[in-house]
Amino acid sequence: MKVERRGRIAENDTPILQYTQEFKDHNGETFTWIWDKTKHSNGPLSVEIKDPQWAQYDKKEKQLIELLAKYEVKKGERKPRITKADKEATEQLDNEINEIFYSFYPEDRPKTRKPRKTK
Repeated sequence: MKVERRGRIAENDTPILQYTQEFKDHNGETFTWIWDKTKHSNGPLSVEIKDPQWAQYDKKEKQLIELLAKYEVKKGERKPRITKADKEATEQLDNEINEIFYSFYPEDRPKTRKPRKTK
């Protein structure tokens, strides 16, 4: 620190340009705001919301994305074939993700249509 002539310590006036803020809600949600004033001066650069009741959904969705990323078509290459085990795993993960989602929002579940009875 720089000491001035009259004994007063000079203040640190350099602004903080990069920082993170964490907020916790009463129901366990965690909000992480990432600020970078050099890139975006008016608001946060990104916001992460972690909800403990959706943690299992996020975990399954991440597994599904990783599994599908193996079979992503790259430029100039042939489309890779999906193995039977991976196809079953993707279907199972997709079903589990849907069940978790529809347990929170049952009104969004698609209706099952029954065949019409003929006389």
